Amino acid sequence: MEVKMCENTLLRLTGLKAEVKEDEVYLSFKWPRELEQVYIYRRNLLEKEDFNRDKPYRKYTQSEYVRFGGFIDAHPGMGLIEYEVCPYVQTPEETYLISSEEGNNRVQVMTRKIAIRYILKERKKLFSNSKMVQMQVFCEVDLPREALCYVKKKGSIPVNNEDGMQFQFISDFVAGDNILPEIEVAKDEYVRIYLSDEVEHKEVYGIYKE
Repeated sequence: MEVKMCENTLLRLTGLKAEVKEDEVYLSFKWPRELEQVYIYRRNLLEKEDFNRDKPYRKYTQSEYVRFGGFIDAHPGMGLIEYEVCPYVQTPEETYLISSEEGNNRVQVMTRKIAIRYILKERKKLFSNSKMVQMQVFCEVDLPREALCYVKKKGSIPVNNEDGMQFQFISDFVAGDNILPEIEVAKDEYVRIYLSDEVEHKEVYGIYKE
């Protein structure tokens, strides 16, 4: 469906807000009196794909908005979610959606963090100064390999992703258990898994050692 920038102030959405309550997302905004229906789009920003205009998440009417006191998304998913609310306009000549150049009809909200759990299993080698370490990573969703790294440090446990020698993973992670090939390290070296970019990802992922 065609999307136009908003020129008619009577059809412009204002005051769009998102709030998380018990794993549900509540959207509220000032509904223009002349508007009967909106299209609501949703995307998870981890997927890095724009909204699919041909597949709105929900078509929502003014009467529904009044009845429920807003829009409630009972299953928003995990992580950073973005919504776009587009007024739906239908005239005898055409049908189209209205967007905003300023992004006033978009809002982002953080639902619960995506949990990443990992286990390290060590296997010592007889008569050797090295040991084998196997990493097992559990993810709630598919995860790109760039999101995680492992850090190796001599003499003590690394406390963050910069405290030692950092290594990148070579394969993406699938939702569920990921059992990785063993790596060989020195007997006095320690390994831990961290987020590759703790500034960018710490609000989205929670990583825990078991």
